[in-house]
Amino acid sequence: MSARLRDIINNARFPHPRYVDAVRAAVGLITFSGSGSVIAMVGPPRAGKSTAGRAAAKEVYPRAAEDTVPYVIADCSRTDVGHISMRYLTLDLLGKLGHPFYGDGQHSLRLNLTETNARLQLRRAIEHRQTKLIIIDEAHHLLRVKSRSGREAALESLKCLGNETGALILLIGGYELLKECFCSAHLNGRLSILHLARYGTNAADIQCFDRILASYDMLLPWAKGHSLLDMREFVYAGSLGSCGLVGNWTLLALARMSATGASRLRMDHFKQARYEQQLEEICADIEFGEAALRPIEGLLALTERPLVDRAEKGGGSRLQKRRPGKRLPKRDRVGEQDHGA
Repeated sequence: MSARLRDIINNARFPHPRYVDAVRAAVGLITFSGSGSVIAMVGPPRAGKSTAGRAAAKEVYPRAAEDTVPYVIADCSRTDVGHISMRYLTLDLLGKLGHPFYGDGQHSLRLNLTETNARLQLRRAIEHRQTKLIIIDEAHHLLRVKSRSGREAALESLKCLGNETGALILLIGGYELLKECFCSAHLNGRLSILHLARYGTNAADIQCFDRILASYDMLLPWAKGHSLLDMREFVYAGSLGSCGLVGNWTLLALARMSATGASRLRMDHFKQARYEQQLEEICADIEFGEAALRPIEGLLALTERPLVDRAEKGGGSRLQKRRPGKRLPKRDRVGEQDHGA
């Protein structure tokens, strides 16, 4: 019974507006973005980013012709003493593309090639397989490098791969990814941001969040008088509005229920399965991400209004009032130059 209930919760999928909108937005960006562009799908932990990215890719490329791989997905794993290895990521992509030298374990000598040679093989494989989309999941691990310059180099390497092959690069990761993406002017020139946001506290969002809680309630062995809906404020605070965190928390509560020998789920099981320090780290990440993704309208209001006000009040500088090419009135006035100097 426990294993069956675990599988039910693990496999539960509740389509909800945030997820549906993210898939639709991803389909649009994949379809209309220019070749070599970069898309970053970001959001809070367990918001459904990976699932949404894969669903969008399947929708854009439902079928593949023989010997072609229209899209490829690779997880960004840390392999070099806890740091990211672009060489390993390159070899992983070669394997996912079905390259004959990297698709199985019978060609281990090929793994000793340098990153430069592996990159050349990857370019050829992408062109041969007619790959249009490269998805890098857990892309925030690209920042796990030994130096700041290495972070920029990792992202620039993927951007250049898109330039060289014409493939679209889709980075899927946490808000941490924005810390480096926004620091590169060249990357921002090709970058589109797709935000799979959490649910807020406005009436519409709370209504959607309540429907998610009600869907989980139907699957859980609750004790009488207990439910997620009955403790919605507590659940929202503990999940920060991320429906994926609700599912993960539910599994932890079920584990706690099993450990205590109980047969029915209670609110106490949820309370014992979450810690304040966990929430502080997640909350800090979300606060950074939401602040970083402030709409441009607010920025324009801050930068343009002072200029408009000065123009209306006639307080602009003399340089703004002069016609192009007109001389400064106090500088080298005509007829007053010192010819004896």
